[in-house]
Amino acid sequence: MKISITDIKPHPINKKIYSLSNLDDLIKSIEDVGLLQPLIINQFNQIISGHRRFECVKKLGWDEVEVEIKNVDEVETDYYLVQYNKQRIKTIREILNEYDVIEKHYENKRGKIKNVRTNNHNEPNYNKRDIIADELGVKSSQLGKLLFIRKHREDYIDLIDREIITTHQAYIQASREIKEKDSISHIPKIKSSKNEKWRVYYKSSDDLSELKNEEIQTIFTSPPYWNKRTYLEGGGLGNEPKPYQYIENLSNHLKECFRVLNRKGSFFLNIGDTFLNGDLQNIPHQVVLKLKEQGWILRNTIIWSKTNPKPSSSKTNLTPSYEYIFHLVKSKDYLYNQTLTELSNKTKPSLPPRHRNTDLTKTSSVSPYFPNLNGKNMGDFWNEEIVRTSVANQKLEIKGEHPAPYPKEIVILPILQTSNENDLILDPFMGSGTTGRVCDELGRKFVGYDLKSFL
Repeated sequence: MKISITDIKPHPINKKIYSLSNLDDLIKSIEDVGLLQPLIINQFNQIISGHRRFECVKKLGWDEVEVEIKNVDEVETDYYLVQYNKQRIKTIREILNEYDVIEKHYENKRGKIKNVRTNNHNEPNYNKRDIIADELGVKSSQLGKLLFIRKHREDYIDLIDREIITTHQAYIQASREIKEKDSISHIPKIKSSKNEKWRVYYKSSDDLSELKNEEIQTIFTSPPYWNKRTYLEGGGLGNEPKPYQYIENLSNHLKECFRVLNRKGSFFLNIGDTFLNGDLQNIPHQVVLKLKEQGWILRNTIIWSKTNPKPSSSKTNLTPSYEYIFHLVKSKDYLYNQTLTELSNKTKPSLPPRHRNTDLTKTSSVSPYFPNLNGKNMGDFWNEEIVRTSVANQKLEIKGEHPAPYPKEIVILPILQTSNENDLILDPFMGSGTTGRVCDELGRKFVGYDLKSFL
């Protein structure tokens, strides 16, 4: 039967499950071949199936439309919506919304799932997710991955729908981030006021007057990057209008580091680059050239290759996936502890294992980050001038979420190689205290500076 367009209305629950995207192609199809299926409406003239078609015929100026009326239990309306929209092409977000509806339906009717299993499925391990996956028309394993992703990194669902990453990539990435979080959570929380090996100053590190000349053995730090994020309200380092202003300000800010580092010390500077109007500014190397003018000697340009770089939506360039760690010294007579053990002829360095022990206090087990007497080599973590690890998880046990923490794994080897136990290590941009936490594990003393407390 046909009824007037004005007598029909969308069901309010529909927009909680489905979107009304990509109408242009459907409008053209309806113009060419007409409405091939009637709209499904309930006894109150609310649409159960056909919301997109309804919007299309309204845009086409139709006065009436073919409908089929179904008497629907109001309590189960959302479930009927899913059942009558099975042929619809859906986004991942819509599939997960349907899952929530069907799961609620089975929770309300607990006995039904037993009947479904008994009547239709003989497999002994057939569970609720399997049954719902059948109703949704997806594999149970695929549904399991999507539920996992939504639980731990819901923002990845939209990236999947936009075809920036695949479901498998999102699942692997979310799994790695959880492992990283678990690893970080095992590090004891540092209370600087009660830790006699820590000295913390909440002030700008352009003035290190609290430190004596050549008091520091190793510096490891990562300053605010240019034009990436607002670290502090009101601007500050990293928020300069032009990149050359940032380069000048940062190099001047770091002058005090030269004074406080001893002649046998090392300075590790982690810094990333920034695009301006599509043009990569090459900021890290410009900063280093300024530092060389101050007397620094560049010993290594280390590449930190990120195993989980932030996905890029750009279609015209590769995803940025690495940053620089510059190793600078004041003289060539600097302390350098060789930590790599000799490799056998058949042994080659490997990439970081997915399952690894990062508890450096458990010397009985082999860690790819820590030298040992059993012949394990640091190439499992570092490969020449390349270090591969994931970006630090943001959810640290700290007062406030720091905008850009780095992982402790990029700090461990530099401190081991360029300092000894009880030496004093400096981080002039302390942030969440990652460098200090590594110092605690490796038996070093620590001094940090930051304008804001994240501890």
